[in-house]
Amino acid sequence: MHFTFATFVSCLGCTALPLTAFAQPTQPVPAPPATPYPTALYRMNDVSKALNLTQDQITKLNALTDQTQTQYRDNYAKLGTLNDADRFARTQELNRQYYTDWNKGARDIFNDTQRARYQQVNYQYNGFNTLYEPDVQKRLNLTADQVKGLRDQADWSAQQLQDINRVGATDTTKGAQLYRDYWTARQERFNKFLAADQRKAWNELTGDAHTFQPVFTPRR
Repeated sequence: MHFTFATFVSCLGCTALPLTAFAQPTQPVPAPPATPYPTALYRMNDVSKALNLTQDQITKLNALTDQTQTQYRDNYAKLGTLNDADRFARTQELNRQYYTDWNKGARDIFNDTQRARYQQVNYQYNGFNTLYEPDVQKRLNLTADQVKGLRDQADWSAQQLQDINRVGATDTTKGAQLYRDYWTARQERFNKFLAADQRKAWNELTGDAHTFQPVFTPRR
């Protein structure tokens, strides 16, 4: 199982900081903004290629993303006024609302195959944060202890990605290796966190594993 760096864990400690520009995309795609907004995975070149997105689709998705970010800007800005525990919970709630509204707008942009696969890839990318979604918790039948333990896993992922981003900003080769190591370690954690029947349900939700490619923002 594999995903990429855009809002997997926020820059406020709940989704990963978006990374930009490790490999040159075949079509011009804007870099994700350095904000706590959920990651626009379609902007990652490996994802857009896997979904066979056209430039017209990307243009429409960009407009939808800008519109949704504007709609939620004030709500995300208020996260900085909350304490750590409240901020984490509120970020999870905002991300679910954001995704719901964004997905509504994307229905008429993706075709049926792209829409289904994008959902799978999004689940994969967000990993432990995906397990905060009530529908996913029900589908996997997570226990109360598992839900309680999610925060430690999400914090671990956030810290790992932040450290890798910092290294990759000055050494992309080393950053890429750390990124691969991270996914191996995260897969091991995921396998230990979920029981066998839960892993089976997760694989049904996420489909074939997608190998995300890291992109790093050069340090100036």
